[in-house]
Amino acid sequence: MAIASEKVKRDRARAARASESELEQLLAGSSADEWTVVVSSGDGERVLDLPRPALERLAEVLDALGQGREPSVVPMETELSTGELAGLLGVSRQYAVRLLDEGRLPFRRVGNRRRVGLADALAYLRCDDKRRQEGLRDLATSLIS
Repeated sequence: MAIASEKVKRDRARAARASESELEQLLAGSSADEWTVVVSSGDGERVLDLPRPALERLAEVLDALGQGREPSVVPMETELSTGELAGLLGVSRQYAVRLLDEGRLPFRRVGNRRRVGLADALAYLRCDDKRRQEGLRDLATSLIS
């Protein structure tokens, strides 16, 4: 049973990579804000009019699926608890609280609870990843010199 599910996962990942590649090429080749998409299945076809941002998010979802990950789509206005923030950042809840208390991430209080905007958490994660990459590059350069 596990072998069949692994094969299904590989087939889905392969299909997602191919679709993501096609979609990225289409998006790169046009600046259109609205797209008409035909979706077909065994039950027939449907025509959808989609805004460009929806297709850009679809490309991101396909990219994640192509890498074997399980993507999720959440509104950027979503707020995270300190525990959820810790999970996203891959740190302890206590360290996440310290980041907030040190002012490294904006937050608001709801009663005695802290809430962090998802957009702010993702921006921090991108900056932290960039900082980490620069540190590794500097280390590699110093080892080579």
